[in-house]
Amino acid sequence: MLTAPCVSAFTSLIAPRKLARRNSNIIISGENLIETHLASGNPQLTSLDSQVCLLNVLGPHAFISTSHYLVRPAVPTWNYASVSLKGISTLMAPHDLSLSLDKMLAFFQPELMQDKETLPDEFRKKLMLGITGIKIEVTEMKGKLKLGQHRSQADQLNVFKQLAGSHEENALYAHFAQQWLKKFRPSVLDGASS
Repeated sequence: MLTAPCVSAFTSLIAPRKLARRNSNIIISGENLIETHLASGNPQLTSLDSQVCLLNVLGPHAFISTSHYLVRPAVPTWNYASVSLKGISTLMAPHDLSLSLDKMLAFFQPELMQDKETLPDEFRKKLMLGITGIKIEVTEMKGKLKLGQHRSQADQLNVFKQLAGSHEENALYAHFAQQWLKKFRPSVLDGASS
């Protein structure tokens, strides 16, 4: 079950006909309900009205070098977290699109909701003519975590240490993987400091 009050992610939206993929921001707006929007001229919209679609959400990910492992032999790999969501998409009425945009603004930039100078109502209405809202009722969800869970505690900790000191994307992955292991596989990190 997918439940979260207005959680956001960036995803690839895949339509069934005219096999196409578009990047799209999404919000989880209710139980098993996702909202997004595309440009009104997007040809993918004709494949999204009352149709099955697929969303792929890639979470934190990082290249894991053999130098990150203390135990040998070792091979380089890519660790990641991802979720595939399958659902039935329907196009939104203009009123529903307006409510969906309010949810996105409230999540990302709440102060803009009251800033009529930056985003006056007439300007917003004009911009809304250029996009079409989409609701997706999620019917299936599959997640994949490849975090090197099978590696030793020493290897796990060294991977986190090496990645945390590198660029932001790797540090984000290291933080995510460490938190996931603490919650769901604490024995991997027992006795280790964070």
